[in-house]
Amino acid sequence: MAIKYAIQQINRKGLTLGTTTASYYAQAKYDGVTSQEDIAQMVSQISAISVGDVLSVMNTVSMLLSIELANGRIVDLGDLGRFRATLRSKSCDKPENFKREMIHGNRVIFVPGHQVRIKMKNASYLKSLPTGLPAEPGDKPSKTPDSGTTAGTGSQKPAPGNETPAPGNETGGGSGSKDNQTGM
Repeated sequence: MAIKYAIQQINRKGLTLGTTTASYYAQAKYDGVTSQEDIAQMVSQISAISVGDVLSVMNTVSMLLSIELANGRIVDLGDLGRFRATLRSKSCDKPENFKREMIHGNRVIFVPGHQVRIKMKNASYLKSLPTGLPAEPGDKPSKTPDSGTTAGTGSQKPAPGNETPAPGNETGGGSGSKDNQTGM
């Protein structure tokens, strides 16, 4: 599968007071959420480990991750990636003026591991079309017999960059012989 995206307009304040400039950016559009239980089911299907055992290990890793982060440690989970805590604080002019009360929060930073970076580097992208609109200019909405909703006829070839990946290349690569990585 490809990562779907839509074009999003972002208005930013201009250099001159009271002006704005419009810029357009790609924004990821998600196809849903894969839950912890879904991942456990997938692991169970490709290994000899039961769903319950996988969930138990995942819950234990989550608990230990939070404990280690709270103790000020970086947690390295290999090809998955590294987790580290960062702090948010107010600033001051001199180090001796800093007080613990100036710290007002923390965050967890995730840095993907090698295998995740390779998969994401080789990801493909597919433009997401607004629902109910024709897929291409010139396509006319038509009624579908099963749902009664409108959809594009799809009779024209997709524009470059909008085509569906060929079977076997849905993830955009990353597990082929070129990079010697196992599939995720």
